Amino acid sequence: MKNKKALGTIILLSVCCLFSCNKENQNNHEPSINYSTEYYQNVVYPKYKNGKKYKDEVADPSVVKGDDGYYYLFSTGNGGGKCFRSSDLVNWYIYKNSVISRPTWGDDKGGATPSVWAPDCIKIKDKWIYYYSLSGWGNPIGIGYAISDSISGDFIDKGKLFTCEEIGIQNAIDPCIYIEDDHIYMAVGSFQGVCIFELSDDGMSLLNGAVYQKKNKTLIAGEFGNWNGATYEGSYIIKKDDYYYYFGSMGTCCVGKNSTYKVVVGRSKNILGPYIDDNKMPLADTTGKGKIVVWAGGKITDYAGTGHNSIIKDDKGDYWMYYHSYVKDDDFNTRHLMIDKLVWNNDWPSVEGNKPSYNEEIEGPAILVEGD
Repeated sequence: MKNKKALGTIILLSVCCLFSCNKENQNNHEPSINYSTEYYQNVVYPKYKNGKKYKDEVADPSVVKGDDGYYYLFSTGNGGGKCFRSSDLVNWYIYKNSVISRPTWGDDKGGATPSVWAPDCIKIKDKWIYYYSLSGWGNPIGIGYAISDSISGDFIDKGKLFTCEEIGIQNAIDPCIYIEDDHIYMAVGSFQGVCIFELSDDGMSLLNGAVYQKKNKTLIAGEFGNWNGATYEGSYIIKKDDYYYYFGSMGTCCVGKNSTYKVVVGRSKNILGPYIDDNKMPLADTTGKGKIVVWAGGKITDYAGTGHNSIIKDDKGDYWMYYHSYVKDDDFNTRHLMIDKLVWNNDWPSVEGNKPSYNEEIEGPAILVEGD
């Protein structure tokens, strides 16, 4: 009897402990964090609503997360720029064939007919602002902008933000916006010096006017002077930890299989620079500097002209680069969308092996979904 009583006491204590432990675990239970990912392979072809592949050009891609839960990708083309939309950063659908009508405010300059190149879209205060280069081949005009209350809505073209002459940059294209605290910065330039300067607090004018910014702009990459394809264009800036990273493209962008385009990077602890590469060489007032991020190289026959990138961070904190490339799929006829994850080695980013993934099945960006 004594042994049975002791055994009963042990069982009772065990049950009480089990109940207490389970209750404590329940009180400390935190919802699990779940992510969804989609697999993809380069080339990434957007689709029409009917599911057919969109095989036209997707050049100079700029990707941003909207405040409606979708991601938007803006690109050169169709006079007023194209727009694609996705819920997962992998499966893209054509959303607008032309974001705005072709701007005409530069037509009186003569030369090649200008249209929208390399747009960048961002929310400032309560407006979405669509910044665009107005340019034709050999005929850069300047930067314009359009506004909308919603990224998914219609953008109203407001015309000129500034001309090349007003800002003192000979080839003022490829706008890149970076916002920090109360400062709105724009980087602009292509193969004749890339500069950064400030916009007003609503993003719709130059801070203190064009005369002031023309004098006070900061050269952050390349050099002023004649056209030099060994310098930089297609600027994109991110901040990670203590550093600002400047990504720029160099080389020939647009000659099919013979394109030598590549993306390089420099970094600085100040948004205004100086930006230096991994060999401590400055990007400003120099040519051919920068750590390689992605490049087709000299012997690759599957793709060419990898460049003009934008970057977005997924919900797990990984960085993904969106850029364009010519590919053998269509005999290097036009520029297509490519996606690759950035890897970080000693605080320097690059695509794995500095080469694009091509016809490989890749797990894409992680998107947060509702937990338990």
